[in-house]
Amino acid sequence: MVELVEIWSRLAIDNLPVGLLVIDREGRVRVFNRALSGITGLKADEVMDRPLLNLNGPERGSGKLLQTLATGREFQDLNPEAVIPVTSSVACLASTYVIRDKSGVIIGAMAVFIPAGRQQELESAIIKAEKLAILGQMAAGLVHEVRNPLTVIGGFLQLLQKYLKGTPQEEYVTLILTELKHVNILISDFLQLTKPGFSNRSRCSISKIITDVVMLVESEAFLRKLDINLDMATDIPDILGDSEQLKQVFLNIFKNAFDALSQGGKIFLQTSWDRHEKFIQVVFRDTGTGMDEQTVANMFDPFFTTKESGTGLGMFIIKKIIDNHGGRIEVRSIPGEGTSVTVLLPAG
Repeated sequence: MVELVEIWSRLAIDNLPVGLLVIDREGRVRVFNRALSGITGLKADEVMDRPLLNLNGPERGSGKLLQTLATGREFQDLNPEAVIPVTSSVACLASTYVIRDKSGVIIGAMAVFIPAGRQQELESAIIKAEKLAILGQMAAGLVHEVRNPLTVIGGFLQLLQKYLKGTPQEEYVTLILTELKHVNILISDFLQLTKPGFSNRSRCSISKIITDVVMLVESEAFLRKLDINLDMATDIPDILGDSEQLKQVFLNIFKNAFDALSQGGKIFLQTSWDRHEKFIQVVFRDTGTGMDEQTVANMFDPFFTTKESGTGLGMFIIKKIIDNHGGRIEVRSIPGEGTSVTVLLPAG
């Protein structure tokens, strides 16, 4: 059992996306993973069990990691050359950490080497997590602090609209009501952020959900002179999820396609079932304006929008719902040609 744990530990360390160097209290190398080999250009069998001081060479001094071992002082965002010789051109930053036993005695030291691209990914993930935390707090407060007063204001404005009917002032009241409706949509989007992963979990049919959604959008498609072409597989199994949330996902994708299409545009919707991967695939493809690479890269970020009246939460919520169902969403787009949105959901 102990041997198995050691094997799994080595595999986990070797497959880390960052470089890892660990030395014992004598300064000998005990861990030198695959990512660090790629960063330094050194092979693990060339350095394992060797004193780090010998690797650095007398002209380089003791190096920051050996300083951490000797003094307990930790260093952040170092040039990797300050820790170990680097012959590779991979750009990265290194940080050192002390390793102590249960009684607090220093028994080793560790250096973590984060490639520049990975560093940016981590910083981006932290920023996004902070945004989401703020969103959750704001959404909870909006429920009582904003929505209830807006309902009262809307009611009085509707009465005022009737009173001013046929007068020049009616136009202003109508404009205010339109903006009020937009605020209510924004609040509804915020509230989606506080909902649990599955508010109504049950076995449901993707085919039926899509059929229901198509019925809801057919009239708008007719008015806009848009064609909806369906290619529905007949062997689609049920999934375990929230049918109302999934309906919202597909409605939003249709809505985005409608916004990108001009008169005579087409939407192609195809479903299929991958028996090997056990994933249901729903593909929306339109002949609309398309999007550039930057827009596609940012489209799932909260508050990102290219629409004047958009909240920037629609696609973010779509991804949240799909993630909660254990699925994924992929978007491909070519400016001037159209967009393809693929939703993959695990069969229940």
